[in-house]
Amino acid sequence: MGRMKKVWIVSHHSLIATLLCSILLSSCMVQTQKRKLIPPEQIQSLDGKLPFLKVHMLNGKVYILSNWNENSEEKTISGWGELQGINREVDEKGAFTIPLDSVAIFETNVVQTSPAVAALAILTGASVVLTFYCYANPKACFGSCPTFYVSDGKKPLLQAEGFSSSIAPALEAKDIDALYRAKPLSRDFEVQLKNEALETQVIRYVHLLAIPRIENNRVFATFKGEFWQANEIIEPSVCLAPEGDCLPTVRAIDGFERISKADSNDLSAHEMIELHFSEVPPGEVGLVIASRQSLLTTFLFYQTLAYMGHSVGLWFGALERGNEEVLKSATNIGRLLGGIEVSAQDRTGEWVSVGEIHETGPLATDVHLIPLPSMSPGSTKIRLRLTRGHWRLDSVALAKLGKKVEPLRLCPTIVYNGSIRDDDAMMKLIDPDSYLTTMPGDDYTLVYSLPEDFEHYELFLESRGYYLEWMREEWLVEENPFKAAMIFFDPERALRMLAPEFKKVEEEMEDLFWNSRYVSH
Repeated sequence: MGRMKKVWIVSHHSLIATLLCSILLSSCMVQTQKRKLIPPEQIQSLDGKLPFLKVHMLNGKVYILSNWNENSEEKTISGWGELQGINREVDEKGAFTIPLDSVAIFETNVVQTSPAVAALAILTGASVVLTFYCYANPKACFGSCPTFYVSDGKKPLLQAEGFSSSIAPALEAKDIDALYRAKPLSRDFEVQLKNEALETQVIRYVHLLAIPRIENNRVFATFKGEFWQANEIIEPSVCLAPEGDCLPTVRAIDGFERISKADSNDLSAHEMIELHFSEVPPGEVGLVIASRQSLLTTFLFYQTLAYMGHSVGLWFGALERGNEEVLKSATNIGRLLGGIEVSAQDRTGEWVSVGEIHETGPLATDVHLIPLPSMSPGSTKIRLRLTRGHWRLDSVALAKLGKKVEPLRLCPTIVYNGSIRDDDAMMKLIDPDSYLTTMPGDDYTLVYSLPEDFEHYELFLESRGYYLEWMREEWLVEENPFKAAMIFFDPERALRMLAPEFKKVEEEMEDLFWNSRYVSH
């Protein structure tokens, strides 16, 4: 056992050393190299404030191009520049034609109009207009993937955010969000899709899931993608948290949330909440939790990007090359912070783990179901274990479960870009081999056709895609490859190191974040 551990440590640190070596070489080059639109033989004197395109390849090499263009029919990028090897020595200079399917990630300082390039382009060092609030604290800028607004019968509400953990093409994923407050007024059901952040969003599809429900009943979704009818909701009779009674904050999905403050010394420190239910009905039951994350993960993500600095393209290129250790390391912080762990007291009084909720994103409250093991009718106790300051709990309740049901999956029938009908955008959302790329300020309305008895359906959004955060110039001054590596490969130490920094901004982040949404002018 000891020998195996030693071998793993050597291999692990070898990977860190290799990656850090590449990063340091790349960082030094970025700091000394200037970029400018000039002939390739003078590429080393480029001025960083003029347009550039770095092409990180799946084989680890990098092209630095000027005067480039895209051939959409042949799916290639052509341009003048230089090719750097894995160790960032110059292998070749001249004219190049690069197949798009061999590219891991692009890096540029110019907002791209080419959809194929934009979908893989990290924007670094560009001059972007920041709101006053975002400028006041660049790590409190609004962000976290596509936002979806749906009417509650009176006005549009932010009811879902898509694939919040998909921060790179390699992490593209499907996300299902409950539209718990949606109230359709006709068969034509509208979903407003917005890009309100400084990021590029790449959307494969947005399906509306419609599930028949009996009047006054609800339908809830599990993380496995199962949908259950529920014919009775039971509120807790007791809620005990470290601060005392938390019952008023978790009795209903009303926006009145229970949240704690993060630990001052360790951002992964946990806390426990205990709930009592005094009237558990006979039959199958499940625990329904309505929650969203705090801005802790947003802070950690932005801080990681700041530490990556000018080497962000190298990091994301390694991620896209699919190295298993790098892919695993990219989610180490999330695994350490964890979700909402649920335990139930069985008939013998023992606490039994029954499931965990993982829903990345600080924007919209989502509603999830965890089916519980067989319980005796009467009273029961539930415990929630969660990271301090990491979760906002809107509601926790028991639901008496009916039967499992299947959704009707609907594609948009009409798409508007602003007020103009956009059939091209609609086809991109329908074609499984295509995608819709959105930029800050983009605003689409997706129209779905519900069945005739539209009032009797529970609605969910199923979206798939990823997004690429735009680097802020203000972040680049914090570039530190060793601290970036610590976040990836030693997250326990990183969460202790960053605790004091987060505590400095914890109180003000919420207001700054919500006031810094990007609005096109």
